[in-house]
Amino acid sequence: MSVAILLIPTDSQTGEAPRVTLVNAFLAAKATVADLSAFCDRNPDVCVTSGAAFELFAEKAESGVQMIYNYLDTPPEPETGAGTLRQDDIALPWKGADGGPA
Repeated sequence: MSVAILLIPTDSQTGEAPRVTLVNAFLAAKATVADLSAFCDRNPDVCVTSGAAFELFAEKAESGVQMIYNYLDTPPEPETGAGTLRQDDIALPWKGADGGPA
């Protein structure tokens, strides 16, 4: 429908596109829907092919959403090595004035 709107010629004298009434727009939309509903009757092979392509697209979209869901739902694994010590593990033991344990 957008292409049809772009193809409407402008008035050469005023440079404006002709005004379309609400009734004309409704009738054009109704004719477009009627034409689209009969498209598969006129082009059955195209409809079968596009239906299969849409089904493949839907399967891939579902698979992608599932992958994202699984990624977001999985808790992160703890890192090994750096950052695993508690504060008590890091604290140095207190030493007395003579350098020995208290």
